[in-house]
Amino acid sequence: MRYLYMLLLLLLFQQSFGQGMRVEGVITDMDSKQPVADASVIITFFAGGEYATVTDSLGRYVITTKVVVPDGDFPLQILHPVYYPSNGFVHVTKNCKRDFTIKNKIPKIEPADTIIAILPPKPVLEGYATNNLVFLIDVSASMNAPEKMPLIKESLKYLVNELRPTDKIAIMTFSSQTKEILPSTSAQQKELILQTIDGLAFGSTSQGGAALTAAYKNVEQNFIQKGNNRVVLISDGLFTSGEKDFKKMQQTITAGAAKNLSLSIFCFGKTTGYVDEKLRKLSVSGKGNYAVIQNAESAKVHFIEEAKALKAE
Repeated sequence: MRYLYMLLLLLLFQQSFGQGMRVEGVITDMDSKQPVADASVIITFFAGGEYATVTDSLGRYVITTKVVVPDGDFPLQILHPVYYPSNGFVHVTKNCKRDFTIKNKIPKIEPADTIIAILPPKPVLEGYATNNLVFLIDVSASMNAPEKMPLIKESLKYLVNELRPTDKIAIMTFSSQTKEILPSTSAQQKELILQTIDGLAFGSTSQGGAALTAAYKNVEQNFIQKGNNRVVLISDGLFTSGEKDFKKMQQTITAGAAKNLSLSIFCFGKTTGYVDEKLRKLSVSGKGNYAVIQNAESAKVHFIEEAKALKAE
């Protein structure tokens, strides 16, 4: 009898802690049939059991769990800044392949047979609320890589050139300490802002908690009524010193959201599922966006989307 109990316990252990579920597939554009990179794929297997990943340059994703769950239909979300959100259910078995298509928000323009008139291009930010943007940039030593700081500088310059004179931008950096290298400045002073971006320099280690508090203080001091008041935090991974620091940041972010201060987080370079989960939680608390960025084209799209987060009233 004792041997039978031990055998049952062993089988239960293997069922609970053995190899879990695996879901993989490809996300493609509904119209062009091309793969979609940087799309967030989120599956909720049970309460508190949300698993997420981001598609690579070929539109591929892989989600694995640590435990086996019963075969069935589970809630699915696919998110991307330039595509309509996709919400539904996915049927999951032990190892399964599930491909999905998503619809681009930007309509495809077909060439006309006859051109009647050539109109000047419409300003990118026309119809959107005035911006009060604070960029909080990780300048720790790990950011000194070709796929990180150079892309950040290029994308910031692109955004600055699209901002209107009424928009404001501030730039803060953090490593072992937090610095305000550009106070909230009208986008009319483009030359000053671009020079500041060129002068971004590296520090040592990342201390994100105090930096985030300082960034929220900055954006609140320059608050614009009915404007897009937003902190954009840029890093290459986790910038907390532990769970206590993480919870304190969540409190800061939640308090800011109650005052209509938003937070988006952009992660440059490769990440892990654990990092994605943590940073996405912070951006959700801040009612903002989260993205992993690995190329200049994607970075420019995400940066512009931050300035278009709120429609003008």
